[in-house]
Amino acid sequence: MKNFWTRFLSGLLYALLISASVFFSKFSFKVVISLFSIIALKEFFNLLNFKNYFFLLLVLFLIWIPENLVIYDSLTITACIVSLICSIYCTILLFFKRNFKYSKLNFTISSLYLTTSFFFMIQIHEHGTIFNPLYLFVFFSSIWINNIFAYLIGSKFGKNKILEEISPNKTWEGFFGGFFASLIIVYLIEYCFNLFNNYWIVLGTIIPILSLIGDLLQSLYKRRAKLKDSGNIIPGHGGVYDRMDSVIYSALYYYLFLKLL
Repeated sequence: MKNFWTRFLSGLLYALLISASVFFSKFSFKVVISLFSIIALKEFFNLLNFKNYFFLLLVLFLIWIPENLVIYDSLTITACIVSLICSIYCTILLFFKRNFKYSKLNFTISSLYLTTSFFFMIQIHEHGTIFNPLYLFVFFSSIWINNIFAYLIGSKFGKNKILEEISPNKTWEGFFGGFFASLIIVYLIEYCFNLFNNYWIVLGTIIPILSLIGDLLQSLYKRRAKLKDSGNIIPGHGGVYDRMDSVIYSALYYYLFLKLL
């Protein structure tokens, strides 16, 4: 748990910036997430040692495309299908083909999964006919709480490794610490704001699982690149992709969860 205060303060600043942009306006969140998406994608390019700046333009297009365009609904459906296929493919790489070779195909699929994830963060922010930033705040805060307690419990009590060859510091003790913390925060938010009815328990259960997969997937990329962090822009945490790996993987599934409510 060395560098705790560095991690805490930089993580707090990051969380405050995200939260302020979420509650201030749609425009402010789009500005912040545009900046983070570009940095995260560039860090990802470095990890896989490929570069294709088409994806930087694509993510900005997806974030800023006006809702009233005729193609908007079709674009959303297409993005759901593409993102689902790409995230499943990347998950298969993680659990069954960890010795995959770098190729343009793997790079393209992984880039599409990252790029479309930022699109769904925008969709979550604009969920429903009435602008309600609480849906997106619940998404971010539950993942933050999960990651914080997974780190604290894992650092203190962790002994049983999850995938040691991919992420040596991830333990089952840490996972369940984050799991129960996430479940509690989702319950408290539901108790206060009644956003999900009885489905809060489904959300509280899937968020830690999705967060873990997103974290492990990024760890796989870093392990293949022989790098500890994707960048160094956030002291104590590494890069933006290091900080947003769980959020990036979970965005599509949280969006689908909201649509099914």
